[in-house]
Amino acid sequence: MLRKRQLLSFSLSLLATLSSLSLLKAQQTTEADNQFTISAQLRPRLEIRDGAFRPLLPHENTAALISERIRLSLNYQYKNQLEISISPQTVGIWGQANMVQGAENSGNRLSLFEAWSKLNLSSRWNIKLGRQVISLDNERFFGELDWAQGGRAHDALSVQYRHNKTDLRGYFAYNQNYKTLYGNNLNNPSGNVYSTADALSYKWMQTLWLGLQLNKQSKLSLLATNLGLQNATAPKDTAIHFTHTVGANFSHQGNKLSANLAAYYQCGKNISGIKTSAVLVAGYIGTQLNKQWQLGLGTDVLTGNDLGVTQTKNKAFNPYFHTGHKFYGSMDYFYAGNGHQNVGLSDTYLSVGFKSINGLAISVTAHQFFTPNAVKSDFYSYHRDLGQEIDVMLSFKINKFSSLSGGYSSYFTTPTLKFLKTTLTAKPYQQWAWVSINVNPTLLRSKF
Repeated sequence: MLRKRQLLSFSLSLLATLSSLSLLKAQQTTEADNQFTISAQLRPRLEIRDGAFRPLLPHENTAALISERIRLSLNYQYKNQLEISISPQTVGIWGQANMVQGAENSGNRLSLFEAWSKLNLSSRWNIKLGRQVISLDNERFFGELDWAQGGRAHDALSVQYRHNKTDLRGYFAYNQNYKTLYGNNLNNPSGNVYSTADALSYKWMQTLWLGLQLNKQSKLSLLATNLGLQNATAPKDTAIHFTHTVGANFSHQGNKLSANLAAYYQCGKNISGIKTSAVLVAGYIGTQLNKQWQLGLGTDVLTGNDLGVTQTKNKAFNPYFHTGHKFYGSMDYFYAGNGHQNVGLSDTYLSVGFKSINGLAISVTAHQFFTPNAVKSDFYSYHRDLGQEIDVMLSFKINKFSSLSGGYSSYFTTPTLKFLKTTLTAKPYQQWAWVSINVNPTLLRSKF
């Protein structure tokens, strides 16, 4: 396929060029000032969707597909002064591209997951510019979203200060989308309103994050984020609404006991210009029963809006850039793809994990979902029970560069959930299964 040939040709050209450079040994210098590494990732994943994202209706058929991520990571470092990382990738579905392709096939183009340069100004300060992952704490608000084949990255400037037990980071972004309103003209002479169509979800972003190492086992972090939201449908739409999120995250990782506490408050206005006051609180405690078995119990509560009742204020917390797949069930019924009408979420879960000495890991997590808000239709008030989900996952390390993983999830729906998902006639039991192979070798490591 064209997209695979593009990556192969690109990587082979780089390998040949850089191998030649490494043989020169930087003109026989005694120390290697330059380091270059190329690594690759090939991650096909088979999914059987019989109720993922939302309950299937009786007349709908099960979906089955194999998706694939192909990614190269090119990393260059000059002493401790400069780092450059470029990660081209392509994401596709097996069979979607014709065996014999034309000059261009939409949906099979090479894209960039990351492309940034990092300047180390001193032993404590550095700045990074370009497309980059922002992953903070346990990814409840800022996450890489690695489960998604495309991942998540931001176009941003980041500044970091690190010294002893203090880690201070700032992220700043200003986005524009000329392709939607300005004919995709890079030299457009006027206009700066922003459309989120096929683009990032915000126009402005300023974030400060402070991480403090309290001791060898405990960490505390503080977060403050300001998002400028604009979704113009015409060049004359100029309204920008600002959403502010502040929060704290405490984590403890001991030999026998682990714990996490997180709390976030959201205010300002949402993208519709409605005044917002919303909260996320989460807690988790886990224990290592022995070298192989672990047990965990946790709960998350995200406030929402009453449905069927007139609202004057938005109380629905929006975890804008989270990795919800880690927290709110593997079938992604909440805050991912298919929404649940902003009624908030209460998720209490119990997990059991097992790790063997030969690289096999198995986990089972049971979720009980509720809405903390009222759900009403014209003639009926629904119970707040949103159902239960059971997620079984396993992984096995095949060798140094490859691993096998898979899982099976089942969801037991309720009338409330089906009402929120507008699938009233769906069957009570929904399921989803997947299996994936992740191959992630280092192709070249050169010092010159």
